[in-house]
Amino acid sequence: MLTEQNAAIARRWFTEGWAGNMQIADEIFAADFTTNGQRVGPAGPKRNVANRLAGFPDLQSTVEDQVAVDDRVVTRVFWSGTHTGPYSGIQPTGIHVEQRGIIMWRFADGHVVEDWTVADQFGLLQQVGLVPAGVIGVQVPPSESRAAG
Repeated sequence: MLTEQNAAIARRWFTEGWAGNMQIADEIFAADFTTNGQRVGPAGPKRNVANRLAGFPDLQSTVEDQVAVDDRVVTRVFWSGTHTGPYSGIQPTGIHVEQRGIIMWRFADGHVVEDWTVADQFGLLQQVGLVPAGVIGVQVPPSESRAAG
């Protein structure tokens, strides 16, 4: 039952929180919440979403897969939006982008206490033109033509 509750909390963040309801971070994340090894508290996820929404005001977030075991929840998320505002110092390009990420959370006492996120930031930078299209950022190229080039 607890694993289902934790999964529901994660799903709520990726649907409601990422849609702009950032104040729910205070009830979801522990005061000493860490992400990728850095202590950021609930303010960290709020800043992350605010930064993303500033750059991609039409951001859509979809939970594609979710696995919950014991005190852990792993979520595969799909984000898409149009880059019409500044994002992490990148000026708007007007380009519609798509990005996927895998997020593993650890829960304690009904709150998220630890986050490990891997997102395709390389692909996002490639989509907005900051990384040349010919540069391969995946382990297995999508076609033979890219591998030979």
